[in-house]
Amino acid sequence: MQRLVHKPRYSAFFATILTVFTATTVNATPSSSTQFAQYTSSSNVEIQYPDVDAVLDISVIEMGASNRELAERPLGSTGTRLKKRINRLTALESNRVYFENFNKQNYRKHLDDVTASLAELADKAPLKLFNKNEQLAYWLNLYNMTLLREMAYNQSDENIKYEFANERNSDFFNRDVLTIEGQALSLNDIKYDIVLNNFKGNENVIYGFFTGVIGGPSLQSRAFTGKNVLSQLKSIGREFVNSNRGTYYNGRVSALYARYADFFNGENKPALIQAHILKFIEDDMRESIEQAAPSELSMDIVDFSKAAIIDDRVYAAGLSYNRAALMATHPVLTTGFDNLRFSLDDIQVLREINRKYNTARSAVTVNDLSESEATSAEK
Repeated sequence: MQRLVHKPRYSAFFATILTVFTATTVNATPSSSTQFAQYTSSSNVEIQYPDVDAVLDISVIEMGASNRELAERPLGSTGTRLKKRINRLTALESNRVYFENFNKQNYRKHLDDVTASLAELADKAPLKLFNKNEQLAYWLNLYNMTLLREMAYNQSDENIKYEFANERNSDFFNRDVLTIEGQALSLNDIKYDIVLNNFKGNENVIYGFFTGVIGGPSLQSRAFTGKNVLSQLKSIGREFVNSNRGTYYNGRVSALYARYADFFNGENKPALIQAHILKFIEDDMRESIEQAAPSELSMDIVDFSKAAIIDDRVYAAGLSYNRAALMATHPVLTTGFDNLRFSLDDIQVLREINRKYNTARSAVTVNDLSESEATSAEK
């Protein structure tokens, strides 16, 4: 396997990237994480996401696990010296999205309908009625569907790289795009306020956020669910760590770990990140990461290329069109969403819970998930 030339090591780069990513405070409403901190640990009510599944099934093509292969050098078109620039280290990795769907009016309408339905759920059944795993699945699905919707209306090939590279300071990620239980929220509010503060210590949550670019965790073709969210995040994390996007020779790891350092609960961030990576890494990159001192890890692997099919103008057009055509007759996307979120039994339970809360004017007790509860949720 070909090895890339080693880049400058961790110490200087990490200090620089943390300054870039954390120097500016996200425009999060201070009360966001507090407002959504309550939950009911004893709740067994499950939120269902058939509409999210339907959109993801139409949108995502799964590329499979990385084999650590480098892409061939682009040859360029006949009669020109111009070549398409790619990151050879990562170009063959990551699930891809049919971004050409974004130009289709019916696709945008379905994204509007699904995100609106997710937002309205909290008005009909306040989030504090659910356990913590259900809430985590909800926030991740809401974030990813909203990001797809916002990209469909506002993003172009030219600026997606800039917006994500400057995420913490980006108007795209910081403007209010949702209202949940009366609270106006931006994408960064969800990620860096609500999820960061309410799920801190479970660093696997970083793998649940779609980034729109190849260098981030893959968007999955199925929605997160409260029952499976912890195991789903582990699976995505394992794929990411064991890919060229996550780790490579000479102690190189993804720059995302520097960006998401606050999700690691403790003072020595480099050591925590290294220990986290070693939980997942399975191939011959392990020795390179294990032998590096935490302060010497190079958090410099980036690929801000859009997570689209390679040369999607040619190869994705037919596939994208055929899949988009499914939306016109899809049994989930062509019906109302009111009865999709819960089973009839769960609807009855929610009504009873609401009745009791309104009668007793009782507040939901906030309890941390026990280790046994978290473990059982993964099985």
